[in-house]
This record gives sequence, structure tokens and C-alpha cells, in this order.
Amino acid sequence: MGYDYSDLLREAESIKERKVKIFSAGKSIMGKDILCVKIGNGNKKLFLSGAYHGLEYLTSAFLMRFIREYIDAVEEKKEYFGYDVSSIYDNVTLYVIPMVNPDGVDIAVNGLDITNEYHRKLISMVGIHSFNNVWQANARGVDINHNFDANWGMVATKPSPTKFSGEYPESEPETKAVVELVRKEKFDMLLAFHSQGREIYYDFDGLAGAKSLETAQKMAKESGYAVCIPKGTASFGGCKDWFIKEFGKEGFTVEIGYGKNPLPMSMLCDVYEENARIILCGAMELGV
Repeated sequence: MGYDYSDLLREAESIKERKVKIFSAGKSIMGKDILCVKIGNGNKKLFLSGAYHGLEYLTSAFLMRFIREYIDAVEEKKEYFGYDVSSIYDNVTLYVIPMVNPDGVDIAVNGLDITNEYHRKLISMVGIHSFNNVWQANARGVDINHNFDANWGMVATKPSPTKFSGEYPESEPETKAVVELVRKEKFDMLLAFHSQGREIYYDFDGLAGAKSLETAQKMAKESGYAVCIPKGTASFGGCKDWFIKEFGKEGFTVEIGYGKNPLPMSMLCDVYEENARIILCGAMELGV
């Protein structure tokens, strides 16, 4: 059992009448809306996102649960994990894209549909017929988290379940949706959720500001996660890499949970509080 695009739509429908604004940040290769949830009234802006990779749908489930419980706490005017969320709501606006790569998630969760023209093309390009336990890319075989313009370069050389960077930076509509939203809203901080490793990455190419390490250390204290600088192919081409390079602001990749992707949905309860605390800590660091 996984968490696919239909689950996201169902949960989004259940909160649309509450203290949120839901809109489409763009379209995926297969025409799915890349949903964004806006919450709060503050001048400071915090961007949260997940499921850049198909197998990492647990990040989507986590972010949707966080939205629901955060709204509950705001409406009930109660603290949440010791944080004054009413103050956060008034001072920080959250923008959340729970599922950046809905096509990839659906392939990872539900497998291939040979009646679908995109899926048939993928089979011919990639040369395999079973994608459930390997598929990280989008519906064109591009790894979205290697498609951002931050020391971009080819990792895999052709469409693949993982690590094909695309023909050029920002070649994919999913990447463009994120980039255009970030440029438009001028976010003060970015948190990109992935799995797995229980780590917080805070730097890119030595460009992180002085406060980034301090903030990452506070998040680590709240969550029990390790503060790290990624190595190898994980050290470039990602969303937080581009954000740090482009804007010089605080950007973080959070690797939730331990294990082998896809992490089971049963792990959501185990990882929920530690990652909710990371978000709340980040919001507080914006000056609440």
C-alpha cells in the first residue's frame, strides 16, 4: 500500500473549506495538477515540498498530515509540540507542494498501465517492464531532483528509473512549476523532504549563509536528525541546491526515516513528530 495522487486529491478536498488556499502550481508531464496549499497570514514565507521522487511518497503523506494537524492547532488556539502556532500562522505563510512528481508517484505505487501512451513510451525508452520498486523519475524518465540548475550535469545518460538529469536544466514541467513558484513568491526559507536517512542537508557548494548551519543544528536538536553535507550525486542538481545558489537564503533537504525506499506507510507515525518539529523550528527561525 502506498500514497498516490488520488490519495492526495482526496485529502486536499477534505481541507479545502478550512484555513487554506489550494491552487495548482503547474502541470505534470501527464497533465496532473501539481497542488500547492497556502496557509497563514505572515509576511515571512516558508516553502515546503515533497515527493520529488516516485518512491518517496511517504513525504507527501507526512506533509498532508502536517497541514491537517497544524490547522487543527491554529483553529483550537493551542500549542503544537510546544510551539505557539497561532503566532506562526500570523507571522509566517506556509506554501506546501506535497507531491512535486505525481506521475512518478503513481508509477511507483500503481505500476505501469500498458494502455497509457506515456507508460508505453517509458517501457520502450527504459527497457524494463516492472517499475514499482525502482521508479524515482517522472513520466519522461527524468529525475526531478537532478534537473535543477545547480551544477547541473548528466548523471545517467538516458531516461532511467533514477538519476537521469534531463536534456538540460529545468527541462521538466515539474521542475519549472517549483522554480516559477519560488521566483514569484520570493520565499525566505525552503525545506525539501526526501527519504531516507534521518539527515538534514544545509549547504550547497560552500554557499550556505552563516545562519544556515545554526538553523540546521536547531532542527537537528528538535528531531534527533544528523546535520550533514551531501556527497557524490546527492550534492548537486537538487531543489535546495538551486535555492541556495539562486537566492543565498536558507535551504534544507530533510531525509525522513530509516530504511530502503519505498518506506512503508506504517512508518508515518514513527517519523511524524520529528519532522513536524523540523518545520515548526524552521518557521520560528524566520523571526516569529
